[in-house]
Amino acid sequence: MWLSKYEPAVYRSVHKVLLPKDYVAWKLTGEFVSDMSDASGTLWLDVARRDWSDRMLSATGLSRDNMPRLVEGSEPGGQLRDELRREWGVSGSVVVCGGAGDNAASAVGIGVVNPGDAFLSLGTSGVLFASTARYAPNPGEAVHAFCHCLPEQWHQMSVILSAAASLEWLSALLKTDVSELVGIAPQGRDGNPPIFLPYLNGERTPHNDASAKGVFFGMTGSHRAEHLAYSVMEGVAFAMADGYAALRGAGTELQGASFVGGGSRSAFWGSLCATALGFPLHLHEGSNIGAALGAARLARLAHGKEDVSAVCSMPPVLDTFEPQSDWQASNQERYGRYRRLYTSLKAEFQA
Repeated sequence: MWLSKYEPAVYRSVHKVLLPKDYVAWKLTGEFVSDMSDASGTLWLDVARRDWSDRMLSATGLSRDNMPRLVEGSEPGGQLRDELRREWGVSGSVVVCGGAGDNAASAVGIGVVNPGDAFLSLGTSGVLFASTARYAPNPGEAVHAFCHCLPEQWHQMSVILSAAASLEWLSALLKTDVSELVGIAPQGRDGNPPIFLPYLNGERTPHNDASAKGVFFGMTGSHRAEHLAYSVMEGVAFAMADGYAALRGAGTELQGASFVGGGSRSAFWGSLCATALGFPLHLHEGSNIGAALGAARLARLAHGKEDVSAVCSMPPVLDTFEPQSDWQASNQERYGRYRRLYTSLKAEFQA
């Protein structure tokens, strides 16, 4: 719709709408094809029916002729073009699978493929991803309810926009390495550290508020770098707890989750998140290559027609971070203040 208003010539010339990975697949195979998980993010997909929505396409002046063919991520999407096989010295046919969006691929790589399986990712943004047996939306709290990249499976996601990015922002502000901030953060639990709202880039789940701002609340002259580092890590953990509350509002209850992303290198952050969420987090072997491994597993399934459970197993657990019972009382009190702060400041953010 932006193109139709500001770039009408480009809009009128549109033949096919492809997501980035689907453009790569077209160059590889000559086929216009997309998978269910990535297509779910376009708003053109009827996620419950796993098919393009004629109503949504019509609302944007498009039709099915403008869209790629849909396949499951674990199904063949096409064959590698003959000229590429010859150029690269590859003998025999090569299947190119439907593929997946980044988080769905990470889920397959870490073995989050059955209803009730989940992972928490602390990267630049923060994601709580839960596999579900049905389409379970909660649009009022900005829950993503998407197709999984495996047949007849769906997933939910809560997403915050500044997870590890909040710590990187503090690192630049204080001119202190992130690793040093992570190292001193446990010392900052004492001394009544400030409450931090990690809305440096607005927020998605559960507020869906582009105007939300980052806040340190309750700072005094006695607070030092370790207190700010703790506050930032705690604030991200609270934001993930907000996201879990939104998932629960759509009927999802979790008993645990895999822990991935750059933030998973910190055991202290893992304990903070586990305490805020109320369930254990499991660190797996090879969790840092989850998305790449997931893409390879999808290709294997498309080529060999193997059983999903045999291919998409969970890697061995290296460590588990449990909720800390001795933190629970203070955690609940601070989390309550955290939630009230956004409510109190929402009008100011808008102004």
